[in-house]
Amino acid sequence: MMEAEFSMRGIKFWLVDVSQRFSTTLTIAECIPWKKRGGQAMFSIEEGMASVDSVLAAISQSPDVISVERLSAEENQVKASVAMRECLWIWKIVDCGCFLERAWSEGDGEFNLKILSGNEGSLPRLIKSLSTKGVEVEIRKMAQITSQNLVTAKQEEVLRIALERGFFDYPRRIKLKELAKLCNMNIATVDETIKRGQRNVVKEYFRDR
Repeated sequence: MMEAEFSMRGIKFWLVDVSQRFSTTLTIAECIPWKKRGGQAMFSIEEGMASVDSVLAAISQSPDVISVERLSAEENQVKASVAMRECLWIWKIVDCGCFLERAWSEGDGEFNLKILSGNEGSLPRLIKSLSTKGVEVEIRKMAQITSQNLVTAKQEEVLRIALERGFFDYPRRIKLKELAKLCNMNIATVDETIKRGQRNVVKEYFRDR
């Protein structure tokens, strides 16, 4: 299994447009195909200079968005769900036998994807499929994933720091915002890294049981 991270320029997608407009980071944690061309996703907004209400309003006005719903607020980030009438990239990921780990945009006009391949040749097929007219795809990282390293080096580092600093204690001895600063990462990324790391640890624990 391969893990790849790449960026796309020239793609028309609300995540990129709104992120760039408000100079904020938007992160899709989960996305599934929906109906014939659409998708449904859970995403987070990193709070900062931009008004969350303004960001959500802009998302709801995007041509490819049917509805958006604010779900919760946690330590400088807001989580929401969105239903899209068109989300072809998630269909391409699934059709090529790959799995989405996360997708995000940081206000720089780029759409970033972190992908797990399902079988040999699936990543090249996906990159070719995504490289449509006017869209540039650049591979940033690529690594082999085995059962011994299902928890990535970054996940392991973040989980270790979180454990040492008391993030998993009750009550918590460190907040997510402080943990993000220690890890030199944005809040939404740290939150998602911890969740995926925990999920991978549990999967690995029960793999042979």
